[in-house]
Amino acid sequence: MGHDPLEKKSEFWKRYDRQADTHDNKMSEDLSENLDVLLIFAALFSAINTAFISLTMPGLSSDPLAETNALLRLLVMRADNNTLVPADLSPSFAPSSGSVVANCLLYASLSCSLLAAVGAMMAKEWLQSFDRTGQTGPLEEQGRFRQRKFNGVQQWHLESIIRSLPNVLLLSVILFFAGVCLFLFPVN
Repeated sequence: MGHDPLEKKSEFWKRYDRQADTHDNKMSEDLSENLDVLLIFAALFSAINTAFISLTMPGLSSDPLAETNALLRLLVMRADNNTLVPADLSPSFAPSSGSVVANCLLYASLSCSLLAAVGAMMAKEWLQSFDRTGQTGPLEEQGRFRQRKFNGVQQWHLESIIRSLPNVLLLSVILFFAGVCLFLFPVN
């Protein structure tokens, strides 16, 4: 006679479970390794970017030494009983447009880098929740639960989003180099 229907069903879910585990483990491993590299690069790059921002920030505000010198001139003039107060004692300051643009580019670069890092952290968390290790219960129930998760992955294009994170980091690097070039151009 033929096979028992319950035995066929059980065999189907065993095969499904093996194939799903193989697929999920490969996908999770590939994505997780890429995310590890991305997180390390984003952290190091953000630190370098922050150092450059600290170098360019003084160009956005007036020189405190110039303000101090102007105040000292005012005190000397008052001590000499000079009633004339020149208008140029408090020099007006306006940062150069190059300095403003360079800082905007560096801050945009830092923002993109941090966005990529946060996205990578969230993706790593999601990949951990997708892991079925230690899951208990009937194979059919486990398989259906896995399929619901996998359908969500497909619906939200999660793999594509994770694979696009390096592009956000690449944009960050491009913005950084543009900002550094603008910062260094006047030094020429």
